[in-house]
Amino acid sequence: VAQMVYAVTYAAYLYGKAWSRPDWKTRLPSFLSSTFWHQLDWSTGYVTVIFTLQGFFKHLLTEADKIVLTTMANSYNSGVYAMGASYGSIAARILLQPLEENARLLWSRLATNNDNAHLEDSYTTLVKMVVYIGLVFCCVAVHYTNLLLNLLAGRTWGANAEAGNVLAAFCVYTAFLALNGMSEAFVYAVAGTSTNDVNTAAELSKLSLVHTLVGLAFAVSASFLVRDHGTVGLVMANCVAMFFRSLYSLSFAARYFLAASTSRQKERLAELPNPATTSATAVKLLSKITPHPVVLAAFSMSWFATQQSLYSVTQKQYHLQLDVRNKEWLKLTGQHLAVGISCVIGTVSLAMFLEKPFL
Repeated sequence: VAQMVYAVTYAAYLYGKAWSRPDWKTRLPSFLSSTFWHQLDWSTGYVTVIFTLQGFFKHLLTEADKIVLTTMANSYNSGVYAMGASYGSIAARILLQPLEENARLLWSRLATNNDNAHLEDSYTTLVKMVVYIGLVFCCVAVHYTNLLLNLLAGRTWGANAEAGNVLAAFCVYTAFLALNGMSEAFVYAVAGTSTNDVNTAAELSKLSLVHTLVGLAFAVSASFLVRDHGTVGLVMANCVAMFFRSLYSLSFAARYFLAASTSRQKERLAELPNPATTSATAVKLLSKITPHPVVLAAFSMSWFATQQSLYSVTQKQYHLQLDVRNKEWLKLTGQHLAVGISCVIGTVSLAMFLEKPFL
């Protein structure tokens, strides 16, 4: 509502200033004539409508979890989810969003200049970077949620096991969100740089269709997952939605780079002749953005190590407490933190050694 009031007020101010100019009044008859409408760039207008529809569908997807909570959950579960969403989205707002915005600007500039070599290199580098960030949250941070709640939200939320589980689910969701955000930023960055506006509109139309289908998949999966898993099930449904959106974005990137490699940037991406070639390009692209197998094994070992460390803390229910005066709590919690820090440092060091071409 506040944004709508701002938009209406600002638009009224601009039209008021324009109306005060005598030359603008003399142009009003031409605005009502057919000549004016024939001079409009209808292809650009069509793309604008597509972007508007995308914004509408993205808003529905953003608010879908609140709609599901209102219809299927009680006030307590809604409060737990709101808490998890607030703290679980900190990483997305502070770390991932700036990366995505700067990546979108970079890719748009490179695509406009037809610098496809640097475009592909930067794409694989940035997507791989956010995959690593997501794996840290998914494999390590997931076992430190109650301690984080004790520090940030107070002992009431820190002692709430369900709240810790929801925040842990959001840590996993961050991995899906990171992949989708960066890969989808590429779609928005390069879809509007083609000299063929019909192709641009077609790709944006496909993205709107994907958002619609994802919204339906979210609604169907959420109805079952919330019923069986409560608030955590809603986060799982969001993960499903992000997964399918990422699939389309990665598919678009594979088709785009295939067109670039065969000097077919100006042809319709949907009309690439050989699906097998497109699949091979997609596999090659996935191999570039997937972490090294040894690093993936290290992340798996980190998950297991931090999970076992958390188990030693949960045996005495210390994970639900913040008791700095208790020496045993300090000892076990300190060991738990040391395990997590060691796993992150070790895995990152291993990645830096094995991923030298990536760096």
